[in-house]
Amino acid sequence: MHTTEPHIPAASRPPTLGEELAELDPIVGTVFVAGPPVLLMWAGTVLFALMLAGPFALLVTFVVALAAAAAVVALAGTILATPYLLIRHFRLRLAKRRDVTEAWAPIATVVAERTAR
Repeated sequence: MHTTEPHIPAASRPPTLGEELAELDPIVGTVFVAGPPVLLMWAGTVLFALMLAGPFALLVTFVVALAAAAAVVALAGTILATPYLLIRHFRLRLAKRRDVTEAWAPIATVVAERTAR
């Protein structure tokens, strides 16, 4: 059974521009405690936000670029300093080991001499 009639009745036609504007007119004319119309305040806020969006995006871009450059410089410094720091650490450790060995050597010699007698 094939029918061409829809199961759900078709919705009413879409509202025209005049009908939409007629619905919007009371909202625009609303005065909130004797202040300016709400839509006018909203439009001013939106325009102010859009006016600030460009400079804010530019400022954020500069800050992110500066942070990325600082991170690259810090990483390069770390990579270049690592071999120097490792060698310095091992040289100091070796020097301490030599000092300890030299300090204990006379005591070991004395003990060895006492046991040999």
